[in-house]
Amino acid sequence: MKLGIYGAGGLGREVLMLAQQLNQSSRWEEIFFIDDVTNENVVSGVPVHRFALLDHYCTEVVIAIGEPAARQQLAAKVRAKTNLATLIHPSVFIPPGSHIGPGAIICDHAFISCDVVIGENTLIQPHASVGHDTHVGPHSVISSNVTLAGHCVVGQRVFIGMNSAVKEKTTLGDDVIVGMGSAVFSDIDDETVALGNPARAMRKNEQKKVFK
Repeated sequence: MKLGIYGAGGLGREVLMLAQQLNQSSRWEEIFFIDDVTNENVVSGVPVHRFALLDHYCTEVVIAIGEPAARQQLAAKVRAKTNLATLIHPSVFIPPGSHIGPGAIICDHAFISCDVVIGENTLIQPHASVGHDTHVGPHSVISSNVTLAGHCVVGQRVFIGMNSAVKEKTTLGDDVIVGMGSAVFSDIDDETVALGNPARAMRKNEQKKVFK
């Protein structure tokens, strides 16, 4: 089995580091990047291939893009051809009652509590904390040092910026963006950009895009 990392940018290189740690037990015979934008043929010592040339019969793919909507689009593209790979850092303990969806990436020293659901193709970055009974929807990005308290509901394609905290029993709708360093004390409606302490709605996320 081979691993393709879709995206050869900064996040892709970080995912490569995670994959190399996991591959100390020879999980994959080869790791490479998939990127249809860069002109580079090699990044961080690893070859770069185009998706159209992917040998899908012996390859699983992980999405290494930080934009939630793009994560969803690329996941659909990949699933039409092969399987999504799930990468969980060795430092992370997943309790028996918690569920991790296919294609999820859980980075080093993240905390996943009991009876948690992490949706498919979701990215949990280093030192994030997901409290008990919390559900995180597919294609979302939970940045480093984010704390989600217990019984939270996070929708699809949500982006929560670094060092943010979300109060227990809080719901974040689909396509929500929470700016870094925010403290969320109440529910946030779909397609809303919120930030601050306490976090307040600033505008609609009409373009459904984090990075511009």
